Amino acid sequence: MDARNAILTGASHGIGPYIARALAARGTNLLLVARSEPELARLARELRTRDTKVAVAAIDLAGRQAAEQVAAAAAAEVGTVDVLVNNALDTDEIETVIRVDLITPIALARLLLPTMLELGYGRIINISSIAGRVGFPFTEAYAASKDGLIAFSRVLRNDYRRAGVSATAIVLGAVKDAGLGQRTLDELGLQTNTSFMVTPEKVAKAVVRAIEKDKAEIVLMPGPGRLLKALMDLYPGFGPTMNRISGGEKFMGLVADHREAHHAATLRKEPAM
Repeated sequence: MDARNAILTGASHGIGPYIARALAARGTNLLLVARSEPELARLARELRTRDTKVAVAAIDLAGRQAAEQVAAAAAAEVGTVDVLVNNALDTDEIETVIRVDLITPIALARLLLPTMLELGYGRIINISSIAGRVGFPFTEAYAASKDGLIAFSRVLRNDYRRAGVSATAIVLGAVKDAGLGQRTLDELGLQTNTSFMVTPEKVAKAVVRAIEKDKAEIVLMPGPGRLLKALMDLYPGFGPTMNRISGGEKFMGLVADHREAHHAATLRKEPAM
């Protein structure tokens, strides 16, 4: 990979630092984006070298002007951007989830696209999830956003690949020690078998491979992950059936009940206005 300039959203937590390290190791200049500036600053100090520039931008991607703010920060800190890795995610309210996981990635890509087309080179990597195809209960906004990223990647790739600008959807299953699945287990204080979880290092390697090899889609699930996704593409009812058989439906119901109880307890603690 030639030394290039990249934006990485969701850089401070989960799989973000792993992706940042993989890109920096290949001489990519980085703008690291997340809400938490202290974590970003620590990661930047770790990755910054004489030959690799690493800048940070503490921006909440749920904001309506978030894409414009990120693009402006990139222009000021690293100059022309030719790689965009949309990795940020949120799990709180519906509008926030859709804005962080789908609207802002699309808006940011559209802002960077004209310069990429002018350069004749660009890579947009969208970190998606199998959740959009499995149909986990009580995850409507998250699933819709992540499935939307797959469709967005396909259309973007079709429209601009001949001009040198391409897109890849990286479709994740559960990620070991990072990602939404691990956060859910930590939230409930649960342990689980990790043999069917992908490592964050493999996610980072997949991002680099997507940039270097220009893959249309990379499915990261241990075992027959690509086959499972293909079956869910062909048979929409396969995912929900698999949820029922595996106990996933019951588990997600427990997660929803836990979060609702936690939210209610938080509201009771808040002082009345």
